[in-house]
Amino acid sequence: MKNIKYFICFFALLAFTSCVNLDLNPLSEGSSENWYSTKQEIEMSLNDFYRTAFFPIDAMTWSDDVTARNTTSAVQNGTLTAENGTIGTLWENYYKGIARALRIIKNMDRASSLGITQAEISKYEGEAYFYIGYAYGMLAFRWGDVVLDKTGMTVAEAYEASRSPKADVLAYSYECFDKAAEMLPTSYSGIQRATKGAALAFKARIALYNGDYSVTATAAKACMDLGVYKLHENYRDLFTASWSDEWIFFFQGDVTLKQYYWAGGDVANCISRLAGGWGGQKAPSYELVCAYPCADGKPIDESPLYNPKDIFENRDPRMAMTIVPFATAYSKDVLAGNYDPIKYVWLGYEYSPSPIRATVMRASDGVQVRNNDSKACAEHASYTGLLFKKFIDEKFTENSRQGAPITYPVMRYGDVLLMYAEAMIEQNQCTQEVLDETINKLRERAYYGTGMDYPRVMLGTQQEMRTVLRTERFIELAWEGHRYNDLIRWRIAEKVYNRPVYFLNRAWSGSTSWNGDESVVSDAYKTLIQNWKDGNYPIGGIPPIDEDGIADLSSMVDKGYIVVATERKFDKNRDYLWPIPAGDILINKNLTQNPNW
Repeated sequence: MKNIKYFICFFALLAFTSCVNLDLNPLSEGSSENWYSTKQEIEMSLNDFYRTAFFPIDAMTWSDDVTARNTTSAVQNGTLTAENGTIGTLWENYYKGIARALRIIKNMDRASSLGITQAEISKYEGEAYFYIGYAYGMLAFRWGDVVLDKTGMTVAEAYEASRSPKADVLAYSYECFDKAAEMLPTSYSGIQRATKGAALAFKARIALYNGDYSVTATAAKACMDLGVYKLHENYRDLFTASWSDEWIFFFQGDVTLKQYYWAGGDVANCISRLAGGWGGQKAPSYELVCAYPCADGKPIDESPLYNPKDIFENRDPRMAMTIVPFATAYSKDVLAGNYDPIKYVWLGYEYSPSPIRATVMRASDGVQVRNNDSKACAEHASYTGLLFKKFIDEKFTENSRQGAPITYPVMRYGDVLLMYAEAMIEQNQCTQEVLDETINKLRERAYYGTGMDYPRVMLGTQQEMRTVLRTERFIELAWEGHRYNDLIRWRIAEKVYNRPVYFLNRAWSGSTSWNGDESVVSDAYKTLIQNWKDGNYPIGGIPPIDEDGIADLSSMVDKGYIVVATERKFDKNRDYLWPIPAGDILINKNLTQNPNW
């Protein structure tokens, strides 16, 4: 019965800040009877929207660009149910936010009597409509047909509400975004709030998620034409910057307030063991590694530039900006005899997951120290042999490693460019000009400062462009929390999530430390050591890449480079929509469940 609260909260007349009691008395506390009596109270109501309870960030473990030590999540392994707490909370908070936004709009008449200017009232209404558009768009994407309330239901009405067609819900979402875009300013000075550009960008995202490509193209192009946003000069620096003109809507971490987002709130799981973390317990997946094209723009199974004995060589520069590079026996500098460990220093130490590297260099004094980032020395070092670099810098080793104040871009201009490109491709209206102002701009930025010419994407068939676009989204937006939604809307989750999760082959003698004596290790570990010496590590050979930019790694298992960590499961007849929370159906006989749940 614990989920009954969801539907009650769904349309209940709640207080408007997280610290306000729900009691209607005393008058010093916020309530539906005495709130909105001052400009401050109205702005407090709006300020409360700007948190992840109302703009939730998908869990890292939902997508296939991350491999977690604790394997998979419910959305990947087929264990999601209508009683799932995450599902219930997301449903509840979207509707809680909608109810609050509707009350803000209804109380704007009171605002005018308080002497608040019409420009301010318009801005307040715009922020409320912005949230309504976003929340209904996400409800339609996650659940399909949902309850649609445009005015603010009573609790009694909510108990008998039925689901409205998805098309009607989306139409209202777009209507709200349009109102928000009309009412909101193009920018603010010194603060971050919803803007005209954010309304257009989120309208494009909601339309893209729901397959409305014409709406996506129009909204994304309108955002581009504002001239407010531009790509950050350097891809790597974008994710460690204190400010960027590429950010459209974001959450900024703060050490003083102990507010941390994305990787910044999960420091220990994301940084190396030598730097004081847990060594990539949430690490790049092999599928992500294989998705990066070579410097000629071709996938690794087509490019003559791909070197399976050095997976970082001749690759798209974003790979080494997203994943910490390391040397193999066949890295160029190693082969040339001028191996420089400084080149591979990460957070103060040379990084090497090699099973034959018992020690590595400490950058501060050049001393060799125990290599706890290799499974030869530490059993729980990265389970893929890989570490994320994106978002991470020295801030992750400060603050007692309790949290890093990174900025998480919920919406950035690079995503808008990709949305526009995809919408034009899917409508079969893509031109070379469209590619040059979207995907090619992103590639040009990626190669900035490398001394190499970027591989310009040339117009091809619709399927060829779709493959390029899907690959580009995979690598450009890697580890930003959007991948699960892409897999769902492209209807390829059934392919990805019915394949295993892979770990590094960790066969060793049974000891968690190795002293370099190969005579004491198992035959399997000898094979592993030889693989590294041959340079084929952690991925051996060249896996095939399909039309969606996804590698088939099964042959790597057969060759002994990687192992199956766990199986995933996805039911194509059920899992593309989430279940309506069971508690809501229990108390409302008019609510129906999604198919097969």
